Amino acid sequence: DGPLCAALSVERPIGAASTFRQEIRLSRFERRLEFRTEIDWRENHKLLKVAFPTAIHADGALHEIQFGHLRRRNHRSTRFDAERFEVCNHRWSALAETRRGVALLNDGKYGVGTRGGELTLTLLKAPFVPDMRADRGRHEFSYSFYFWNGPFESSGVVRAGYEANEEPKFAPALGPTRSFLSTDDPAVVAETVKPAEDGSGDIVVRLYESLGSAARCRLRIAFPVGKAAATDLLERGGEELPVAPDGEGGSLVDIDFRAFQIRTVRLSRPRP
Repeated sequence: DGPLCAALSVERPIGAASTFRQEIRLSRFERRLEFRTEIDWRENHKLLKVAFPTAIHADGALHEIQFGHLRRRNHRSTRFDAERFEVCNHRWSALAETRRGVALLNDGKYGVGTRGGELTLTLLKAPFVPDMRADRGRHEFSYSFYFWNGPFESSGVVRAGYEANEEPKFAPALGPTRSFLSTDDPAVVAETVKPAEDGSGDIVVRLYESLGSAARCRLRIAFPVGKAAATDLLERGGEELPVAPDGEGGSLVDIDFRAFQIRTVRLSRPRP
């Protein structure tokens, strides 16, 4: 228990021959309860899952997929729904009411189940087919339980999913800093920043709208930009976008998005 976080450590045997250690952490000012887990897995014909029963009432669960999310049923009303007891997701799955919700975040465990207000995550398996030693041995992974009050659009769950997968890196302070690239709309995620594939020296930024609604985003770049163009995913062609100075030596680019739209923006330096 300290100024940055509170943590509880749990150690116990699990199954017939496995050992389990878990650190349950809640950081200051955060709504993400993190479960850092170490398991020496030595089971046969077993499946290890974690379950979070909640009081959330929703007729479907939201599951993140690449560049967006989709809604799947969380009941067993039809045979099809009953047989789909587990689905895949990327970083998070959520149950949301109009003014509150919960989410289950993961850093590499992609099989999730929902039934009513319960969220489950498959952690480890112990099959004999096709690999007799599948998953046996030592494992380290984390998953998190996240909660919020308010509508899903203001939940911050997309950002929390990224934070659960990206450990912060610390470095000595070098004085005042600014972001290399940022957006003014939290619904728009700058997913990729990379050099152009043609070797021209241009910078390519790939962004997407993450909440399923139209958006207008202002992209702030920390260096002067001579030209910005919205290209296709192969970085070809595209319409030119207006560029304006930000008054601090950088540039501003306004971009419009449809729901879940992926946009690739090519940034060129000013010509001498």
